[in-house]
Amino acid sequence: MFKIVRFPKKLESFFDSLHDSFHWDHFSYFRTLVLLITIAWGRRNITSLYRHLDNRNQPHRSRFNHFLSVGRCDYAVMLQLKAHDLIGLLHPQKGDTIELILDDSKKQKRGKAMEAVGWIRDPLTGKSIRGHQFVTAVLRFRGHVIPWGIRLYVKKEDCHTLGRTFKKTTQLAADLIREFEPLAGVKVLVLFDSYYLCPTVVKACRKQGFPFVSTLKSNRNLFRNGRKLKTGRYGRNLFARQTKNHLSIRKSHGNVSYTYVDAGWLEVGKIGKLHVLFSRKKAESKILGLVTDDPKLSASQMIRTYDARWSIEVFFKDSKQLLGLGQYQNASLEAAVTHLHLVCFAYALLTHIAIQSEGAKGKRKSVASLSTTDLQNEVRRIVWDDLTEYLKQFSSGTQIVKELGRLLVAA
Repeated sequence: MFKIVRFPKKLESFFDSLHDSFHWDHFSYFRTLVLLITIAWGRRNITSLYRHLDNRNQPHRSRFNHFLSVGRCDYAVMLQLKAHDLIGLLHPQKGDTIELILDDSKKQKRGKAMEAVGWIRDPLTGKSIRGHQFVTAVLRFRGHVIPWGIRLYVKKEDCHTLGRTFKKTTQLAADLIREFEPLAGVKVLVLFDSYYLCPTVVKACRKQGFPFVSTLKSNRNLFRNGRKLKTGRYGRNLFARQTKNHLSIRKSHGNVSYTYVDAGWLEVGKIGKLHVLFSRKKAESKILGLVTDDPKLSASQMIRTYDARWSIEVFFKDSKQLLGLGQYQNASLEAAVTHLHLVCFAYALLTHIAIQSEGAKGKRKSVASLSTTDLQNEVRRIVWDDLTEYLKQFSSGTQIVKELGRLLVAA
């Protein structure tokens, strides 16, 4: 890997629309950090990222740390503007559907002086960890995943200390729903898991006119003709008594089969009347309850639609493993928020590259075959091509070899 000498012109089109959101030279810090997060190997803290810069023409590393710690603009608004730009590149038509997918994730943090760090339960391990939790929304349209928003959850006791307004995770999710304004004629389906199936989130969906698809907890109360039923027991009984339907969904790694029973429209707790079905994936023993308030979705369409929610899990996995989501070491909450948004912009840059590759009329792979790693390598190729152009100014091979030796990033 070689150090970056200058910002590649080929990537400027992604950042141009964001230039006016910054003052002074802060835009330069912003796009440099987004590019470094996209292409670097290893950790994505400032110390590690700075190693990939030719520091002859760059500010000192401490200036980048300062940029993280002091809010320079409204990154939440900027990310949403960029999301709309990317949706526009895909030319949505009347009747198209955009999926707005919600979920949250946690990141363990060991820093004792780090602001707003607290004990949170990790559902993957079943244990409590000390760290940060963030609520995230992504848009899925024509196979592309576009970051829409990320909100760091701050506990009530920390909000008082930091001078912030306390909001529950469900309120943060509702804010992300209310902030999305699609193009006229484009349908929006909101997808979330059973935790977010609550009056706060559902009210936000209905206010926006967005139907939703969600899962049901096994202890959720259902009502049929005034009779109270528990979701888990009722689903098992239906699977035992009724004739089951079958559905196969084609995936890149093969077909995935589902067995399901349609329970019709039932009263669901305090939410109201919803279309309920119970499904089982392959030969798994777990029966999953699915609900929607969209009367136009059939039972099989509900399963296909909710299957798309897996996109946000892939987003978290790739963002953490390949883009360093949560690998900040700064003590301030502002730095953590800035870092989370910079990673989202890096992911958006990769989506931008994917959209451009898809429109290259067969010159590139289809978007379905482009992984996050493939897209990172494409950006690295763009940086390398720009470096070779820079090296053309040297008149001899000896000078080129000397310059490359200077620019080589130490392992």
